[in-house]
Amino acid sequence: MEMEKREIGKMEKFKKHLDKFIPVYVPIAMVVGLLLGLPLHHQIAASKSIFSILNLLVVLSMIYPMMVGLNMGEMKNSFKMWKLLLFGLVMGLIYPPVIMYLLSLIIPLNSYLAFGLILAVAVPCSSMSIAYTGLSKANTELATILVAISFILALITVPMWLSVFGSSYHVPAPMFQILKTIIMIVVIPMTLGYATRESILLKGGKKSFAKAKASFPVMSLLGMYAIIFLIFMEKATMIVGKWHAILIALAPLSLYYAITLILLTLVDVAFKVRYRDHMAITFTSVGKNEGTAMAIALGAGIGLAAVPAAITPLLQIPFLVTYMKLHWKIAGRFAKRSPQLVNEYELHEIEEEIEEA
Repeated sequence: MEMEKREIGKMEKFKKHLDKFIPVYVPIAMVVGLLLGLPLHHQIAASKSIFSILNLLVVLSMIYPMMVGLNMGEMKNSFKMWKLLLFGLVMGLIYPPVIMYLLSLIIPLNSYLAFGLILAVAVPCSSMSIAYTGLSKANTELATILVAISFILALITVPMWLSVFGSSYHVPAPMFQILKTIIMIVVIPMTLGYATRESILLKGGKKSFAKAKASFPVMSLLGMYAIIFLIFMEKATMIVGKWHAILIALAPLSLYYAITLILLTLVDVAFKVRYRDHMAITFTSVGKNEGTAMAIALGAGIGLAAVPAAITPLLQIPFLVTYMKLHWKIAGRFAKRSPQLVNEYELHEIEEEIEEA
């Protein structure tokens, strides 16, 4: 028993390390990919089919663990919070591509990079959104339901947005290939993840699941670093040739995160959404699954469009972590605007957490 706890503890520490140093490891993956990709570009071009299979396997290794950790059973409670769910889904699946399109008009970009930015925010939310919600003492049940439903609805919304903006930017968006990729990277991992979760719970109970669950985020993070490395290695010559355009793409992405976080906070305070629900909606609306976006772009054969998703963690993680660390101030703002939105117990918990920190 003690050994199991130590193993879980080690895995948790490793996960925290990988998560904390995302701003370090993502650039390392990019640079190493470029340094290897430039001299080997002829060999890589000759091995395109091998890299396609490798990319798919790495993406599946990243998304599958997320699905195992997702509790689909909580979806039965979705009807009692339908208004919050509807607002969260609109902010997560409808609002992001529209605002990113408007930002790309203000800051002109290469059409493939602009399309890639829209793809990066059109995909469903990451399961990390649930973790951020939990760390903010917020509604993890609502966050879990939003993540699950977002992945299901993404089968409709993502092809729809890619079709609309593909024609707008004159970027080829082969719908059959995109749908096939989405099914492979969403439906199959979701089905296998649910089956794995139920199997572990049935055979070993909650203790066995807790032990297995500790390794899931580590697998996902390692998979993310691996796919970023592969993208920058495969597209090294293209990226180096357009490096200035890629740097410019960081501007609309930064504006997107800043505008969305401020907008959601002001809207939820004005409409008296509870603090716990606000944080769940915010993290699931803003925290996107970069792996899904990268896989769709690669599967559709529009590799340059995968680059914005690959650089997204450089901005997404710092913005979300900063917002999470400010959660006591955000809770105070909600309490000041309407005291019933943050009850005394929640504020006491937050105050205790600050003292411990």
